[in-house]
Amino acid sequence: MPSETQLSAMLLERPDALDAHLPPYLMAELSVWNERIKAMVKPKRYGHVMRVAALSYAIAEANGLDADRAFTAGLLHDVARDLSGAELLRLAPAECSQDACHALAVHGRAGRALLGRWGYQDREVLEAVEDHTTGPRVGNPLSKVIYVADVSEPGRGVNADIRELAFTDLDAALEKAIFSKVEYLQGRGICVHPRTLAVHQDLKFSSSFARSLFY
Repeated sequence: MPSETQLSAMLLERPDALDAHLPPYLMAELSVWNERIKAMVKPKRYGHVMRVAALSYAIAEANGLDADRAFTAGLLHDVARDLSGAELLRLAPAECSQDACHALAVHGRAGRALLGRWGYQDREVLEAVEDHTTGPRVGNPLSKVIYVADVSEPGRGVNADIRELAFTDLDAALEKAIFSKVEYLQGRGICVHPRTLAVHQDLKFSSSFARSLFY
């Protein structure tokens, strides 16, 4: 597997360049899903999807997690992203005012619902798809991988520090990503999604608790 720096450069030049480094069986198994994703999203979005999938594979592998499933979750995570607001809310009815006002906030939940209708059944992958917009639930490392990969893939041009950290400390990378997002939104007077606030509070408590053991 290329180094983090090599991987970032490779994915910016060609989002599908990591194919040569992946097990051939993985690409064969996912060929049908890959074609479905291509049909569902715009070309620019597909480039993002492939970068997230490849980065997810690399982060999972570096952290001793299931890299194959991480790639799958990355490939599927934005399946509903380019649907209309009305279609998103039909698949995933609003849970809060943020959802009602900004339908894109539900595209993770909508993606999970759509994949379920298509017969996809891997619960942890579905949870990772659902959680990538608002933050990962407790007990699913795959959700952490996809969330971090989504916010830090090199095509975004931001969060390179989070991406680099994820290869050595996934939990620290997630904490940095969530804390930065909440601080950014709150600093501009923008309401934070309740699910993201819940993740933020869980991380804040666990971090404070961990620090209290040493000081």
